[in-house]
Amino acid sequence: MVRDYDVIVHEDLRIANMTRSASGTIEAPGRNVAQKSGLNRSIVDAGWGAFLTVLAHKAESAGRELIAVNPANTSRTCARCGHCAKENRVTQVEFVCTACGHTAHADVNAAINILGAGLALRDAAEAA
Repeated sequence: MVRDYDVIVHEDLRIANMTRSASGTIEAPGRNVAQKSGLNRSIVDAGWGAFLTVLAHKAESAGRELIAVNPANTSRTCARCGHCAKENRVTQVEFVCTACGHTAHADVNAAINILGAGLALRDAAEAA
């Protein structure tokens, strides 16, 4: 990626928050604890934090720009018209905008939104 792209945009993932325990407390036990435990293990095993750390170092040494974007609503917002609604995300993989009818793979739609947000952040920083 660093060799091929001058600007790399990624979600600013809060991995520690994502892997927080679902067990809860005695007064308020968690739900789906076994499922959450499996998800946490997958997140940690995938090494997202390590990957982003290495990517940041490689990008810096190659003089590339790495931009972290707040991931909030990127998977619910239409990349075509900008309409944001929970109902746009039909399934885990299917995105259908309830405003304009745009359909796409949900991850592709989110990636377009993340790239757009990153480029907007870069433009705003350059204008300042």
